[in-house]
Formats: sequence, C-alpha cells, structure tokens
Amino acid sequence: VPGVLPYSVNAQLWSDGAHKERWLAVPGEEKIDYTSNRGWNFPNGSALVKSFALEREAGKPETRRWIETRIMLRQDNEWVGYSYRWNDSQTDAELISTTGMDEDFTIRDSSADGGVRKQTWHYPSRAECMVCHSRASNYVLGLSELQMNRRHNYGDHETNQLQHLSDLGYFKSPLPKPIDELTKLVDPFDDAQDLAVRARSYLHANCYNCHIEAGGGNSQFSAEFTATPEQQKLLGARPVHNTFSLPNPALVQPAHPESSVLFHRISQRGPGQMPPIGTNVTDVRAIELMKAWIKSTN
Repeated sequence: VPGVLPYSVNAQLWSDGAHKERWLAVPGEEKIDYTSNRGWNFPNGSALVKSFALEREAGKPETRRWIETRIMLRQDNEWVGYSYRWNDSQTDAELISTTGMDEDFTIRDSSADGGVRKQTWHYPSRAECMVCHSRASNYVLGLSELQMNRRHNYGDHETNQLQHLSDLGYFKSPLPKPIDELTKLVDPFDDAQDLAVRARSYLHANCYNCHIEAGGGNSQFSAEFTATPEQQKLLGARPVHNTFSLPNPALVQPAHPESSVLFHRISQRGPGQMPPIGTNVTDVRAIELMKAWIKSTN
C-alpha cells in the first residue's frame, strides 16, 4: 500500500530455511535519523514488517505458503514486537498470544526418511522479540548502513536502497558519504567474495545483536562486523562457559573446527545451540562456511 516501502538486506538471519520479505513505514513527514553505526533511529509511529513463508515441498518455491508476519512498532519512544499467524486459506493473519507458540508443519523432502519430515516453527513471545532486538544494537537489526547498502528491485526499477531512501526524503540529513564509500556486509554464500569477510558477515547477521558490548550474550567476544581483531576476542580465546568436552577448546581454535566452541554451537540444535532461540533447524550452508573459514585461520 502507499507509504509502505519494501527493502532487503545483504546478509540474512537464518530462519530455518524460510523465505522472507520485508517492508518499512514512517508516518507523515517524519524522518529517520541515519547513522553509520548500528541501527537507525526511527520516529514514533514507524512500523517494520517481516513476513515468513515455508516451502511445503523442499526446493520448490511455488509451494511456499505464508506462516507468520512480525511487526515492530515504535510507540512512546520504545520498540514493541508483535507476531501474527497466517490462516490456512492465506487470507488473514491473527495476533499470537503474548507467550508465543509452536506449530508443526509437514514438509515433503526427498532427502528425508520416507520423503517427509516434520518442521517445528516457533512464533516468538513479545518478550522474545526484544531479546534479539536488543538495546545494545539499537533494536532495528536490518535497518542499518551495513545491511541496507545494496541494490533492491522495486518492481519498476532497481537502485541502491540507501540512495533511494535519501532521494525520497526519508532521512533527516544527506548521506554522509558517496554510496561506494559506505560500509556494507556481503552475502555470506557468495563464493566470489573473500572468505573471511563472508564469515564475518554471517556472524554479524546471526550473532552480533547479542554478542556486542552490553549485548545479551554473556560470552566476552564481539561478532560485530566492524570490530577489530582485538575487540572480537574470538581467535584462540578461552571459553568462559561450556567447552562441550572438545579437544583443546577455544571459541575459535585457528585451523581446527573440531576444537572450536563457536562451530560446535552453530552445528547443533538443542541445549547449547546458537542462536539460542528462533531456530530449530541447522543451517547446513553456514556450517560449511564456518568450517572453511576456521580452517583458513592461523
């Protein structure tokens, strides 16, 4: 509808293989306070929307069905998250209770035993929304220079999102630099990009909201893309929590994925998994990416 603008991000948060689409809306003539560091500041009345669809037959996009829409609203100088469950007829979505819920979907998958698998989808509670959308990351994870500095297809034309938003007057001030001088993540699964940059982009998209200074993660490393190696405290760092009986463990043991706690946590689902909420399925491509990156470190 008019006033609701689609957008996309450079590096996706893993959402158990779901297809996602995103929109933003800013009321009236209000403006966004653009910053090159972390999430932007939005005026009251702003809305951020993300919808999720699952393929009912793996590998066939034409079998996608909407299952959830999440809406973040800026109200009384605070962000609040709401989750809506789509009905079977795909005509409407109803607000989930404050405590959230789980739902099982049957997915046809030729790689599964019997050609069918069950996938549990978690609709987050109101409190869980704000666990990931943390104060330390300034709440809005995808609406940042790092994530938004990319080309987007608007249907009738394709252009850089930051330039488009600036041209439309969404920002209080002009962009601080030319587009090609602004920071950006890369697609973690673009083999044409540098392996270390791909790994850092993945960690930023999936971990940094908690693993930054004053974030919710109480491990002492930083997953923020712009962090220096000294700020990261990742390579060779001694784990302060569970070592999972790994041989010679470190958060990331250079050249040794089998001794890296970070690799162990993202490779499993259950107690000790990372991210700790919002996912019930391992990200196979990410596991291979992180294994290759750790093997390349020294």
